[in-house]
Parts: sequence; C-alpha cells; structure tokens
Amino acid sequence: MGRKFLRLLLVVAAVSMCQARTQEPVVDRSSVTTEMRLENEGWWPTKGEPQRSLYVGNDTCAACHRAITESQETTPMYHAGVRAGQSVTVEEHGQLNFQESSFHYLLTGTPEGGATFSVSNGTESSTADATWAFGAGEVGQTYILEKDGDYLESRLSYFPTIGTLDITVGHSPQPPADTKQALGQKLDGSTLNLCFGCHTTAATSSERFEPEKATPGVQCEACHGPGAKHVTAMRAGDDDPNSTTIMNPAHLSSADSVDFCGTCHRTAADVTAGMPANMQNAGLVSLRFQPYRLEKSRCWKENGDARITCVACHDPHRPLVRELKDYDSKCLACHSLKPEAHGVKLPQTACKVATENCASCHMPKYEVPGTHAKFTDHYIRVVSAAEQTAGSPPR
Repeated sequence: MGRKFLRLLLVVAAVSMCQARTQEPVVDRSSVTTEMRLENEGWWPTKGEPQRSLYVGNDTCAACHRAITESQETTPMYHAGVRAGQSVTVEEHGQLNFQESSFHYLLTGTPEGGATFSVSNGTESSTADATWAFGAGEVGQTYILEKDGDYLESRLSYFPTIGTLDITVGHSPQPPADTKQALGQKLDGSTLNLCFGCHTTAATSSERFEPEKATPGVQCEACHGPGAKHVTAMRAGDDDPNSTTIMNPAHLSSADSVDFCGTCHRTAADVTAGMPANMQNAGLVSLRFQPYRLEKSRCWKENGDARITCVACHDPHRPLVRELKDYDSKCLACHSLKPEAHGVKLPQTACKVATENCASCHMPKYEVPGTHAKFTDHYIRVVSAAEQTAGSPPR
C-alpha cells in the first residue's frame, strides 16, 4: 500500500546519493538506503539477480527446518501476497462496492477463481483483472491489476476495520479524471520489483520480472536467499555454521539487521532521504516505517544496540505477539529494576511510574490517516504532556 510515497522515497534517495560526494548526507549514519544495499554483492531481500533454478521452495527447507517452516507459515508475512482470486477477503465477500463522486467501483470474485476490478461513471466504464492481493488483510489489502500489459496498484483497498473498500494509502483523495485513471496507478521499474519483492518470493530472477512464476507470500528464501547451494552443501555433509551458501540474518550487525527488515519496512536512510521537510502529519505518516522510528530512539546508538533491533522483540518465524506485558522483559533487559544487571552497571533506570506494560506509555499507538488502523510508534521515548494533548507524535 502507498507505493506513490515509496516511489518518492526512491527518487529522493537516489538524488541524495549523488549529492553525498559534495555534502554531508542528511541520514542516520547507522542506516543505508535500500537502493545502495541492493547494489552490493551478496544476498539482500528483494534482490532479483539469482537464477530461478537456485530457488528450492519451502518444502525443501522444511526437510531440515520443519518446526521453523511450519511456524513461519502462520505469520502475516507468509500471507503478505496471494493470488487475488484466492484472497480470503475476496472469497468471503464475493463482491465489494464503493461509490466516489460519480464513480462506482466493484471488486468481484469470478467463478473461475479469479477476480476483477471495475469502475463506471454512468457514461463509460473500465475493467481490469485483479491478479494479486497484497497485504495479509489484518490492516488492509491492496490489489494489483493487469490491463493492456500494464500493472496497476488499485485505487481502492480493503480495510477490515470498516469492512469495505476505501482509497488506497498514498493515492490522491481527489476524484479521478476518468474511469481509466480510477482503476489505479501504473507500476513499473524498481517500484514494481519492490512491490512484488516485499509481498511474494522470487518474482524477479536473473533481473527478469516474471510475476506469473512468483511464489505467494514472504517465504524462507525471500529473506534467506535462494537455497540450492545450501542444500547441496548440507547434503554433502558441510554443516559449517559460518557457511556463506545461505544468508543468516542473525550474523548481521545491529544496524545492518534493522536495515535488513527495513528493506520492506523502510530503512531510516530511505525515509530520512525521501520525506519532504514540509510534509503534513509527518510524524503520523512515518509511524508505518518502524525501522526509521526505532532508530530515532535515545536507546539507539550510532552503531545500534542488539537489544532493541527488530528481531530482538519480534521473531519473524512466529506470529506477532500482541500482549504488551510479553514485551516487558525486553525493556527491562536495559532498564533494570536494579542498579546492576548481568554484572554490568546500567545508567538506565526503571520507570518510576510502572513496571509492566511498558510499551503502553513509551510506544503509544496512533491512527495513521487513511489507514483506518492504529500503529505502534517504535520511537521509544518518554511521551511529553504536550504530545499527549496534541495526540500526534513528533516526526
């Protein structure tokens, strides 16, 4: 969702890299843009260089990692992209309607197991095949349309909190000029690769975009890279834990680890380089970019702290933990109740207000405009009285 804003981030990030030779870049030194990461050698999420024959699929991974594989298949990431006709939302509703000015929209499941997206203004109409549904549907689901050889991001998305369609985040709230424009925004180039790279596995291989061959959802090889070399090595008895035949994000530095997740959730460098200084509600808008917000935290040092990386609190192989109290131990790993913990003197002290549900105060939730959903602010801080009154976080 919101690929218009992503395109803006990529363009400005590219300009920032060109300017870096002559002036100090305005980015967090611990973070690197995704575009620069993808130019480096080796695997990185959304990279489309490896040959398709090098991908082995989840079933092969499960031969040795069955428990992890089965657990990962229950996560929202695994369901981040499905064929539109197989979307639970489309299957359950059959047909969804939306009225915008004179434009009437329909998202309809077909008897053949597909889906169509159509719009009419009373005098003309346009229809496109809805081929993919991006987003697990917990916050929203956006549809990728195909028409006349082009891929479009649907103007409308499904939002579960309101149980219907509404304008996709990042699209203009102004009514479209005609039914063709009402279908959605054309996707091409790097934006198209990133969309599919973050919602499916191996949509691009050998630098060739082939969405019809993509594996739905974020599966093992979307993060760890193609597994053929690793499988060959393991079958040959080469079980060296430091082997380079597969990517193990656990070996990354703290800053690299957050950027790794930030490939799809936005690195701090991506957001800092791409967000206009005068953007309205900049703080609210950036809540969706958790790595950026996390690295604004006072806890985060220039080189990062392994205790507050994304994976320190969230296991990507397991469903998201939603009980706030379950995160308290993560907070208290630094903010101990005692002057010393683990044999180390800690300058951080425990909260004077409470010793449980830390995130409820220090990582509050805010509703992001246009999403019909509240997002946890990963900018860990003491929330000021002024911010509480305003109901809006700092940028």
